[in-house]
Amino acid sequence: MNAIIASLNEAFAQMDTEVAEKAVKWGVERAAAVVAFRQSEEYQTMRKNAWVLYPHMHSIAGGKTWYNVFEGRNDAMIAEFMIKNAQATADKRNASIAKKLAALNVKEVVSTVYTRTNDGFNGCFVVETDAGKKTITIDTIHAGGYNIQCFHLRVLVKVSK
Repeated sequence: MNAIIASLNEAFAQMDTEVAEKAVKWGVERAAAVVAFRQSEEYQTMRKNAWVLYPHMHSIAGGKTWYNVFEGRNDAMIAEFMIKNAQATADKRNASIAKKLAALNVKEVVSTVYTRTNDGFNGCFVVETDAGKKTITIDTIHAGGYNIQCFHLRVLVKVSK
């Protein structure tokens, strides 16, 4: 299992770095947008009504959770948080994929093909298992976007004969 995770870490390293960089950029921009809003005339008119003000600031930050993450932190602290969050997500993804591969009782990896695409990363493993050869397809897509949720990878794993 550890060997599979190490292999996945290596395969996804470049993409994980890109995702972390984009997450940092997104976080710093969202935090700056909240600060800019607080300095605006619109803030001055809204600040007397917390029921309107806070939902608006939460939407600027990308949600209430992100607002709370950014509140009181400088850019370096936000960057550190976003990098740790991206790494934790990558670790969880790799553990999930490795668990699926381990459940197949993989005896040998027959072939591996990795392809980078505009929206992510695709991989295809042909493995020898107790039940014969299996093909494992991994498709990653970029998800998230402006003012909706943090940029992240969505990983789809499919096992077929």
